Parts: sequence; structure tokens; C-alpha cells
Amino acid sequence: MWGLKRTTYGLVLLLAFVPDVQASAWNPDPWHGEVISGYVLTSADTAIDARGDPVPLQIYNKRILQNYGNLGLTPRIALIGTFDWQDTQIVGQGLDISFSKPSSVSAGLQYQLSRREGHAVAISVSYVDGIDLPTALLTLENREESIEFRALWGESRGFQGHNVFAEAQLAGQLTLNGDYGSTHAQLTLGGEPTERSMVLLKGRYREFEPGVYERLAIARQRRWEVEASAVYRIRKRDFIEIGYTGIVAGQSTVLESGIKIGYWRKF
Repeated sequence: MWGLKRTTYGLVLLLAFVPDVQASAWNPDPWHGEVISGYVLTSADTAIDARGDPVPLQIYNKRILQNYGNLGLTPRIALIGTFDWQDTQIVGQGLDISFSKPSSVSAGLQYQLSRREGHAVAISVSYVDGIDLPTALLTLENREESIEFRALWGESRGFQGHNVFAEAQLAGQLTLNGDYGSTHAQLTLGGEPTERSMVLLKGRYREFEPGVYERLAIARQRRWEVEASAVYRIRKRDFIEIGYTGIVAGQSTVLESGIKIGYWRKF
């Protein structure tokens, strides 16, 4: 049973440290940008092991304070970065772990390949720091530092007097040793039903190569996520967001779900 616990719950912690994607294919104008801060509260009672079988959890609670920012440097280049803080508690099958620490710090540059009315394509390169996992998992070593490469595409159109849009992103991470670590994909569909509101629907897929971020000989990790939210403009440059987020399927992951509350500030 310890082998199962070590694999399942070790992956729970590893997957919990993945930052959500907030970047957009549309770069901000020079010396303009935005800061997006969010609070995510999720819980779960079931994990999925490497074979795809459910594993019960007594307690799984996760709270994340997310921060994403960008700043236009030139008409084509923007500075981007993230900083997240996470509190997590996991109890199950004799395991009792809780921790509170930074879960994602990254910085990079995004280049606008093309942009015209209703269309944008960009690429980005970011440094993602290593994450120190809890000392309670003595079998795990620290995650390695990574370089992330991301491609972003966006389209916006008018439909019956309202703006609708779609955006797709594909990213991969390489460790500084040259090992391929993970793949991330996201599709966002959205619309603006009124001048002050916006609705968003996101689907994400994440996959982690076995053995890259820890010394355990584990199976490949996969998860499918969905997120639905509404954004409301309270002032000219200030927005609030509230929505639902959850993992609906996967391998070596946790079927967690919960709420997301966010604040956007453009400048």
C-alpha cells in the first residue's frame, strides 16, 4: 500500500504546483499592461492512480493565491511573469501532509508575431523556478528549474452586435538539463454579452513526463480541466471575476473542484 500511497499522493503534490495560464495572444501597448490576481479554493474526495483507478481521500483542501502580470516594452515585446502562493492539506491512507509556500514563480518575454483587428499570434519564453516539495515526502527531490516555450493564437469577431472570441495556447517545458518535462494546452471561448461583462469557458490539458521532476519511477501524468467564469467591469480599468474550476478526468491526479475569484487591473 505504501507504494500506491507514495505514487498517488506524490503526484497529487507535484500536479498541484502547476500555474494556471493567464497569458493572452494580444500583447499590451508599450508601457501599458495588466495585473490579474485570483484566489482559488478547491477540495476533493477522490484521486485517480496511475492505472486509472479511483483512490479515496479523507481530506484534500487547496487554496492558491495566483498573480499574473504583463508590461509592454515595445510594440512587439512584453514582459510577463507569475507568482503563486499555495496552502494545501492532504489526508488519506495513513498520509497527513500540509504545507504553505510559493508554488510558482516565473518570468519571461512574449513576442507579437502578428496582430491586426480581430487577430493575434504570439510566442513566449519563460524561466520557471524549481519548487521545493514538502520535506514530509522524503522520497522526493526538488523539482528542477525549467524553460517554458509557448505559442498563442487568438481571433475575435462580432456576432449579432456582441464581441465573441477564441484563443488557443500550446506550451512545453524543458529542464535546464535538457529533459522534456511537460506539455500544456488550453482553449478559451468567450463573449461579451454587455459592454461591462464577459463570460469565459476554458478547457485545459496537462501532461507530465515520468521521472523528470522526481526520482520515483512513476507513470505518465495527465489531467483534463474545465473552467467557467464571468468577468464584470466595475471601473474603467478594474474588473472582478468569479467562476468554477475543476479537474474532470486524468491519470495520476486528483479530481478536485472549487471556486475562483479574481481581480483584474489594467494600466
